[in-house]
Amino acid sequence: MGSQRTGLAVATTAVLSLLLCMHLLPEKVSLSVGDKSPTEIRAHRSVRFLDNEETSRRRLEAFFAVAKIYDPVPYARQQALDSLGQFFAAVSQAKSSTSLSTMDAKAAFVRSQISPEISLTTIVEMLQTPMRDLAGARRFCTGTVGAIMGQELRDDADDLERARAMTDVAAGRAYASSSRAAAAAEVCESVIQPTRIFDAERTNVERRKAQRSVRTVYGEIVAGQTIVRRGERVTQSDIDKFRALGLQHPKIDARSALSLALYAAFLVLLVSAYLARYQPQVYSSPRMLLLLSLVVIVATAALKLGGTLLGIQLSGLQLTYFGTLSVTVAGMVLSMLLNVETAVVVVALLAITTGLVTGNELRFVAITLVSSLVGIYSVSNIRNRSDLILGGAAIALANVGMVWIIGGLSGDVLSAMTFGTGWGVAIGVLSVMLFWFVTPILEHLFHLTTHISLMELSDTNKPILRRMVLEAPGTYTHSIAVGQLAEAAAEAVGADSLFARVASYYHDIGKILRPHFFVENQFAGNVHETMNPTLSALVITSHVKDGIEVAKEYKLPQPIQDVILQHHGTSLVQYFYSRVATDSEGRSTVLEQQFRYTGPNPQSREAAIVMLADSVEAATRALDKPTPATIQEVVTKVIEDKRKDGQMDESDLTYRDLEKVGAAFSKRLIGVLHARIEYPEPPKDANGKKQQESGDSDSQSGESANPTGKTAGASRTAAAD
Repeated sequence: MGSQRTGLAVATTAVLSLLLCMHLLPEKVSLSVGDKSPTEIRAHRSVRFLDNEETSRRRLEAFFAVAKIYDPVPYARQQALDSLGQFFAAVSQAKSSTSLSTMDAKAAFVRSQISPEISLTTIVEMLQTPMRDLAGARRFCTGTVGAIMGQELRDDADDLERARAMTDVAAGRAYASSSRAAAAAEVCESVIQPTRIFDAERTNVERRKAQRSVRTVYGEIVAGQTIVRRGERVTQSDIDKFRALGLQHPKIDARSALSLALYAAFLVLLVSAYLARYQPQVYSSPRMLLLLSLVVIVATAALKLGGTLLGIQLSGLQLTYFGTLSVTVAGMVLSMLLNVETAVVVVALLAITTGLVTGNELRFVAITLVSSLVGIYSVSNIRNRSDLILGGAAIALANVGMVWIIGGLSGDVLSAMTFGTGWGVAIGVLSVMLFWFVTPILEHLFHLTTHISLMELSDTNKPILRRMVLEAPGTYTHSIAVGQLAEAAAEAVGADSLFARVASYYHDIGKILRPHFFVENQFAGNVHETMNPTLSALVITSHVKDGIEVAKEYKLPQPIQDVILQHHGTSLVQYFYSRVATDSEGRSTVLEQQFRYTGPNPQSREAAIVMLADSVEAATRALDKPTPATIQEVVTKVIEDKRKDGQMDESDLTYRDLEKVGAAFSKRLIGVLHARIEYPEPPKDANGKKQQESGDSDSQSGESANPTGKTAGASRTAAAD
């Protein structure tokens, strides 16, 4: 046994080390910028590197994201209007002056009085304009310039060009004469000036400040991520990634390989120590250890290889979520096939392994651990398929919650959290589907019994139960009642209530071979009244051996067969033994052994509970007028007799457990075996006859339930044993 465990531990360590060390010797990449990649190149490990290209791009974006800074020009509008007024004043003065006799002299005078550069043609046009029209031109120019100068006009943009274009349009609409319109437009344009001046120095200071505020960008390369696709041109960024991954100068990473091998050995040693100390039933079973090793290896392979096992090309992030799925399924399978405690320990270690495989990504350690724990809880006490559906929904909800919580803490973008949400839901669905598919296979290969198979066995349409209904209907009814009692008692003491109920359904299947020898199936007298008590006891006790034969015929699981074998333990067939002891006028140990079941005594809490439920159900059914007090008295007596007879010695039931079992039995039986009301004798009429009186139908039927009285009840109890 010890050598088997050692060999399995060494083999498991070797396989895990090999899986974890895969791709530590990457292929050499000798591509340069501009080359076409002949193959698709993927990252063999997860690395974090300084992304200079992305950092420069973001800093450049931040530089130009700062808007230009402009300084306002004080009184720019008023200055333009003043210049406009100065021009028209000069034109008016020149027109009315007597000292200026020629047009050239007048034009020269106007030009000397104004600062804006206005062409001679425009000045002459204005000098030739009648005074009344000149006043109109002044009003037009004043209004147009005032409106335009009221806007923001930047000196380094095309604002001035737009303003001049607006002036041309306005003049064309105001004047029919093209020369008059051109002159008015030029006058307006001559005084229009910027209202804001670009401050290059301040702008540059602010832009560089914004540029410096951008943090250095570190790129993340996840194991399995595609760096360059086949046929793509290699960029400088790709070269940087190759360099970070060590693909340009590959070498065997001996230190990493050794570290991972030691890590695998540590995991195996830690789990072995835990099993030896806290799970001896698993540690002492090579079959269970092999199952544990197989599940862990497959989960690690899926975690490491991801979709490659299925021929699916997954990205680095998808590979990580695929690893979460594999660990979750492993936890659910181990919880169902072994136990919850072992499953929790294993998934905790596998979750840490997930973080190592994904480049020390602690977020996926948390997501994987939470997803696995929820999965374990979901299947730990599964009773029907709806529980499995609810379990899948719980896993999906937990995954989505963790994605958004960790994403919020890490500052992830919305698209990344949406992507994680999709995978979180997918993990919930796929984990349930894989669990439902894988568990029956492993259950069959390793000869284990799970709640899934128990749920199938609980179907009363199973052939063996249908046969019991037809051939031994009383036994079937008794078994169903025992199942209800056993389930309630198992829940009270924390035992496997589903197994206790299902085992109760099959505990008396041996009676279908000779059903008429058992009182619950007798409808035309008790055959034991004409038989020798020793022969009767032999027939009664043989239903245990017959039950094992029937169980093997119908391929019932070994734990069910164990309950069939143990549900009477080494109990005494009291009724027939009492008859013989009375006839022999004495009791002896040798004689008593002839009337005992061959055992063994119950070896588990569930088997002991089925024994007690079987005896209690038979005893309370024999009561003529059950009341809460009599029911509790019978339950207490049956349990105490079994305890004193040593039937509970090899089970794990404690005195406290027996008290809880008795309380659960009494509560259930009091609810089923209703107390009957004692009705007074009806009064007699004048002729001395009893008057008819209507009463409770349940009570009346209860009165006639046992026409043979206590003797029949005792016979029923004995035959049931």
